[in-house]
Amino acid sequence: MPRPRTRRPERAEQYESASYRDLQARLAAAVRHLREEKGWTQEEAAHRCGMTTRLFQRVEGEDVNLTFTTLARLCEGFEVDVAQLFQPRR
Repeated sequence: MPRPRTRRPERAEQYESASYRDLQARLAAAVRHLREEKGWTQEEAAHRCGMTTRLFQRVEGEDVNLTFTTLARLCEGFEVDVAQLFQPRR
């Protein structure tokens, strides 16, 4: 069972803000769409992006606070510009 994630108490509000949740949702939707468009499994997409399957699943599940290096790996794996990962959902 995964251990509960600890976050700094002074940042707790940020993780629940509408803008933070919106960015997570946009990223997750874009990554899921790109993966499905290419016909990849989560495992294959994770491999192509140079990350673990679990981390990839957390991206799609809106359950991760990404670093720039992880964003860069997603962009390289899917061969897209970072702006494409944050386009508003339709």
